[in-house]
Amino acid sequence: MKRFQVKVCGNNNVENFKALTLIEPDYVGFIFYDKSKRFVQDELLFNIFPNAEKVGVFVNETIQNIIQKVIDYKLDVVQLHGDETAEFCEELISTKHQCLLTDENFLDFKIWKAIGIKNKDNFQQLTAYQQVVDSFVFDTKSDDYGGTGRKFDWELLTNYQLSTTFLLSGGIKLEDAFILKNFHHPRCIGFDINSGFESEPGIKKIEEVKQFIDTIDGRIEQN
Repeated sequence: MKRFQVKVCGNNNVENFKALTLIEPDYVGFIFYDKSKRFVQDELLFNIFPNAEKVGVFVNETIQNIIQKVIDYKLDVVQLHGDETAEFCEELISTKHQCLLTDENFLDFKIWKAIGIKNKDNFQQLTAYQQVVDSFVFDTKSDDYGGTGRKFDWELLTNYQLSTTFLLSGGIKLEDAFILKNFHHPRCIGFDINSGFESEPGIKKIEEVKQFIDTIDGRIEQN
């Protein structure tokens, strides 16, 4: 049974994305935040159909625009990476339940909330989100929106005691693969990788991503 999943985020180059889909990560992420270096502008990306769930990353976006992107690009997950409150998530759930796509098919997607972590106090705000998100994404806390490319102290995760699952993010590189393969936390379902596997923003080092996934899956053992 597969223990961990891998999300590769920040995809915005068609040819590079085609190569990425061949190694079959569990999730592929697209950033719909126009201040990001990895902002998705080429809609041809969505003519490629990966064997992976598609994650849209949004920062302080309106519910209407989020819903429209989900419908237009057939997103499986909405990742909220801004200042979205639990009440916002609740309204997003309510709105999706009202969206009838066909006579019998309502709009459906998961909601992930990114949370910046600097110290154990950052976990205290999460109780309100338990009933309105499917998973958290724990990243390094920053004054800016989006990833920092830096790790936080993973030992802080011992302070996380809620039942909601999470993905670990923030500065993960290939060299971390063997450590993360043996990562122990009952609520961790996977890892979100991005800039640590790039030659330039949006261009993934495909062989390194493959090695990371193969290591996490146990297909590569440490010498």
